[in-house]
Amino acid sequence: MDSAGRILIPAEMRAAMMIKPGDTVTARVEDGEFRIVSPDVALKRVQAFARKWKAEHPDEPSVVDELIAERREEARREDERYDRLAKEGRGPVPARSRT
Repeated sequence: MDSAGRILIPAEMRAAMMIKPGDTVTARVEDGEFRIVSPDVALKRVQAFARKWKAEHPDEPSVVDELIAERREEARREDERYDRLAKEGRGPVPARSRT
């Protein structure tokens, strides 16, 4: 650590952490240890946790799949509404004809 409190992270460690100069990292003190985590490593941890949780709870519905289904249904209803309004001459051009 230098006199300004800066810490130099050796190149080998930066490579292992998947960080490069200018990257943003998360730092925290945990059990008296200073820990620096790169966004890539944090994402990999979350993905691993999600895979493990899904494997341990195979019958739980997927929130992502539910959201996608809801958005598709909403888009279908919007298309129907636009089509109806366009046929009545009261609305914008239907989505399929907007090109």
